[in-house]
Amino acid sequence: MKNNGRAEEMAQLLEEQASSGMSKKAFCEARGLAPSMFYYWQRRLSEEPAMGGQEPGFTQLEVQPGAELEVRLPGGQWLGVRASSASALGLLLEAISQRHA
Repeated sequence: MKNNGRAEEMAQLLEEQASSGMSKKAFCEARGLAPSMFYYWQRRLSEEPAMGGQEPGFTQLEVQPGAELEVRLPGGQWLGVRASSASALGLLLEAISQRHA
């Protein structure tokens, strides 16, 4: 997210509202927030990957002979591969990386 400071501020406000026992409308009125802004940030922050602030990408792996590989993708898709050689898995990972770079 480009504006991490604003996102962190709004995430804190969302947490405060959740633990306040107040309705979202009442919380926004008490804080002088436009409800539309509150809901915008609620939606925006809930859509971010839950990766601790990391951007999605590829991780370099060390592949052992006879290894099995399972890759889980957004949307519930996954890919499972069994290979008898590390080079076969390496080639597959390289092809996926080039396709989605």
